Amino acid sequence: MSTTTSTPRTPVDADAVAALAHAAGSDPAMEFGNFFLSRFLQLDIGYDDEAETCTVVLPYAAHLCNPQGSVHGGVVTTAIDISMGHLCRRYLSAAVTVEMQVRFFRPLTGDGTCTGRVIRAGRRLVHLESRLHDAEGRLTAMGTGSWHRLDAG
Repeated sequence: MSTTTSTPRTPVDADAVAALAHAAGSDPAMEFGNFFLSRFLQLDIGYDDEAETCTVVLPYAAHLCNPQGSVHGGVVTTAIDISMGHLCRRYLSAAVTVEMQVRFFRPLTGDGTCTGRVIRAGRRLVHLESRLHDAEGRLTAMGTGSWHRLDAG
């Protein structure tokens, strides 16, 4: 049996990744929206108060890719999760993920934008969705999840 390895389209710059990790880790802040993972992934988080949505921009970086050169599914899932968590906190209350499902439709090979929306807000459980589009506006992944509101007791 032979194994074939492939390399990312863009080589990983180990020094740049180390500097990014060091910068993200040198800030001890753990407040909402400013924690190591969001700094390391260089997420840009924004809100549309009229539409009650949360947008998370995930910049493409070679060190976030799988061997095929597309952003790793775990990284995509993390961005989707963060968009739903921030949405919940901004418009309802702090909450924790109870369950989440992600469907992948196409590889993400550039920057991506997740937009989270409330499907149904109950007193205890909130049902959310987040859709990830690539820079050309194509749907690349979609997540749905249920979150437990921490103000529900």
